[in-house]
Amino acid sequence: MANNTVPAVSKTKKKHSVQYDKWGYFFIAPFFLIYIIFSLIPLLTTFCYSFLEYYRDGLDIIGPNASVARYFTGQEEYYSWQIDDAEVALDELAANYDLSDKTTSDLENEILTTVTTAAEDITVSKYTKKIKNLVKKGVRSGTPATQVIEAAKKELRDRQSSITRNFEIVFNSGDNMAKYFWNTLVMWLIGFIPQIIISLMLAVWFTNTELRLKGQQFFKTVIYLPNLIMAAAFAMLFLALLSPNGPVNNILKGIYNNMNESQIASGELPEYTPIRFFSSAGWTRSIVGLMNFLMWYGNTTILLMAGVMGIDNSLFEAARIDGANAMTIFFKITIPLLLPIFVYVLITSLIGGIQMFDVPQILSNGMGTPNRSTMTIIMKLNKHLANKNFGPAGVTSVLIFAITGVLSGIVYKMTMQNYQNKR
Repeated sequence: MANNTVPAVSKTKKKHSVQYDKWGYFFIAPFFLIYIIFSLIPLLTTFCYSFLEYYRDGLDIIGPNASVARYFTGQEEYYSWQIDDAEVALDELAANYDLSDKTTSDLENEILTTVTTAAEDITVSKYTKKIKNLVKKGVRSGTPATQVIEAAKKELRDRQSSITRNFEIVFNSGDNMAKYFWNTLVMWLIGFIPQIIISLMLAVWFTNTELRLKGQQFFKTVIYLPNLIMAAAFAMLFLALLSPNGPVNNILKGIYNNMNESQIASGELPEYTPIRFFSSAGWTRSIVGLMNFLMWYGNTTILLMAGVMGIDNSLFEAARIDGANAMTIFFKITIPLLLPIFVYVLITSLIGGIQMFDVPQILSNGMGTPNRSTMTIIMKLNKHLANKNFGPAGVTSVLIFAITGVLSGIVYKMTMQNYQNKR
């Protein structure tokens, strides 16, 4: 008998599950896009610009060029004809010598006079150094004068990498980056030293359970308020306060007149002369440091308070039971355990100090007066950007990045040795 039963078909049910882990990439994608567009691409572009001659002359864009003339600056179309004229002049000088004439020391002045007469835009100091070496070698080896002149002619067309030229511009002898770095460091230290001392004191006082200071919330808010004010507005305020006819000078004038009224009337003492705060390098640097202190000590206090509050209170109680006084507790318990937060504050403050710009820019009208004593690295970078001189601006930016990284690494290495895991 035939089996008419139909075999059962097994149906496998597909399970649909939501992969939540993939959605995480979707939500963090905007961060990476913003970072790539606004941080990574500008960073890489700036690094590339540091290797190139790239600037704007009116509406004309010059570059990007990887190499430039060694002894000439400016657009090549302006000095190329000078090179041609100088080569013709050197050929005429060589015609005055026979092949048997040896090189003498007088040839140096002849070559330099010939070239500088024909090429006005030549960088004389650099070319002079090269010609001196050529003539000295020619005198020692007895080389014919015509060969030395031919070498001097070829040297006119010598080229160098653009990054070398950019570094020469940044570190030129009369207006160099080392000076501006020193200015920045001095003004940062003037503000940071009192900032960290006072912030430490306030943080310890506000978190001390024994003192129980009243109105803590009010004071915490007040000391943080200057951090909310725009630095430009804060600088304008100080500029008005400390001007020759400002309130500070008027108060000092009143005190001076009241104390010396009779001597002034009799002519023994001169009348009060207003203090020109912004005409003195010391005063201007001190004012910049004071403003940075006032703007940032509240923020530093909040950070240090968070660090102190993270220390187990039982450690302080045990120290008091053992008879330790307040100073011993501060230096033996608070400071060592607060060191990681302190290092964070120090490094972030150092980075902010190197990037100091707005306050000295306004107080010195962008010129770093007096005598460029308040010109910072970022102010000089801003001048390169304002002149559309992107090559030196790129070098300056890369130097700031390198200086920040090196100094931060040194600070971290020196202060966090005891916190590193040692195998």
